[in-house]
Amino acid sequence: MANGTVLVTGGAGYVGAVLVPRLLSEGYAVKVLDLYMYGTEVLDSVKDNPRLEQINGDIRDQTLLKTALAGTDSVIHLACISNDPSFELNPDLGRSINFDAFEPLVRISKESGVRRFIYASSSSVYGVSEADNVTEEHELKPMTDYSKFKAMCEPILLDEQSG
Repeated sequence: MANGTVLVTGGAGYVGAVLVPRLLSEGYAVKVLDLYMYGTEVLDSVKDNPRLEQINGDIRDQTLLKTALAGTDSVIHLACISNDPSFELNPDLGRSINFDAFEPLVRISKESGVRRFIYASSSSVYGVSEADNVTEEHELKPMTDYSKFKAMCEPILLDEQSG
């Protein structure tokens, strides 16, 4: 594939539902790894595209990750529990998906020869600020479990980055 193969974790979620068709239109082969919590029809508009592979599975399954990452050039990591009420209902689930699964995903990606790993963090890691312009150098002040786990993943990725 001229543009390579991209694995999009959480590719059937809010952002992935827009991103995956765009990647396909740009000529990428796309693998989507998702639990399809919002239904299997999310990507119906592109389901017949021969460059799309949909994998109904869990990012916490390391054996599945190794299979899904085979032949993958890039990862766009979107999979997460992304709202605070969901964390309140099941804090352990939020931690296991948003934080505990992250290091194995990064490590297995690197071991599988992935050249680019894109992590979708969140501006919520900066909390509430009076500053006119908040940049990546701004102090982290996560106020919820969601933003705390997003912030905790960033150093893991930085530690694993290639030179």
